[in-house]
Amino acid sequence: MTPTGSHAPACRPPALAPAPEVSPRHGTQTARHEPAQVSRLDLATLPSAPFWARRQTEASLTAWQLPPETIETATLLVSELVTNAARASSPPASDPRHAERISLTLRLRNGWLVIEVSDNNPNPPVLTYADTDAESGRGLMLVQALSTEWGHRYPPAGGKIIFAVIGAETQPLPDPRS
Repeated sequence: MTPTGSHAPACRPPALAPAPEVSPRHGTQTARHEPAQVSRLDLATLPSAPFWARRQTEASLTAWQLPPETIETATLLVSELVTNAARASSPPASDPRHAERISLTLRLRNGWLVIEVSDNNPNPPVLTYADTDAESGRGLMLVQALSTEWGHRYPPAGGKIIFAVIGAETQPLPDPRS
């Protein structure tokens, strides 16, 4: 295990990896992608960024009919990751129009929810173990404890993307005949 999670820095979460499909005629495997539900929000690195990221997460996951426990876990993970991204960015500009940008992307596919937060800072996240009396420093410990896997990767455009993956089975729709 790497210090930042269960995968090397340039990995792709398995929930985003193409599903192998075996051709019955030729016995060959090809990669196919299941359609994903995607929600994206761009944010300025302002103190209000975690609030708006939580609202977006709750609205999207409720619309996707995920169970309340999954929504609660995802909202906590989003809050921690967005807070870290905002702190890792340059100090907030006095004019919000000049603040750095971070983005939140939620992807639901094949029973997995992938949470991605990107920022312009290329420094990797560092998992630290906070003292019992410390007021901060537990964010990535929570991410590690609550997610199936987490890590980071470097997109070609620069910066980094931190991701966390959790199981996310949708709730069945109620039977209208009941």
